[in-house]
Amino acid sequence: KDMEVFFRQTISQIENSEIKIIVETLINEQIEKFMIYPAASKNHHEYVSGLAYHTMSMLKLGLSICELYPSLNRDLIIAGVMLHDLGKTIELSGPIVPEYTLEGKLLGHISIAQSMIEVTAKNLNITSEIPVLLKHMVLSHHGKLEYGSPVLPLIKEAEILSLIDNIDARMNTLDKTLETIEPGNFSKRVFSLENRAFYKPKL
Repeated sequence: KDMEVFFRQTISQIENSEIKIIVETLINEQIEKFMIYPAASKNHHEYVSGLAYHTMSMLKLGLSICELYPSLNRDLIIAGVMLHDLGKTIELSGPIVPEYTLEGKLLGHISIAQSMIEVTAKNLNITSEIPVLLKHMVLSHHGKLEYGSPVLPLIKEAEILSLIDNIDARMNTLDKTLETIEPGNFSKRVFSLENRAFYKPKL
């Protein structure tokens, strides 16, 4: 409930009316799943409400970065964070022991989310560049072609989105990896982190 309040308060701060109505419409459509689904079936935030927690953490990072770099469009950062993983509510089967759905296996959450944005924009009769910008942010948020993004980030806000997504996913994976390791020891190799073994300092 606290996370949902935070999301709605943050979305209410979006100044651009077209961005705001697209985000509000999509989040309202998916809110029940969005609040309880994991962010993945394994690797990072793979627990009940992991998707919401991952999104909240990214929002906090994004808003802080906007304070430091005011040339960033705050509306686009908020929208990109809120929508980037929304396709996971269709890609995954549910919050408990999730499996990949048919759409998840054949389409993937990135293409699902960009399609959701396109349909919503058409239904709202929004014909500006905004739906294109939002779709670009979703399509490029993995940052690299080899990581599953069909395009690379080509606007500042898309670059920041890919970076904060990577930061939050990696920190969650590292925390989970090191929580059972005694100080002074190395973890097992972590495949999603370039197959590195991490040392837990005695500090």
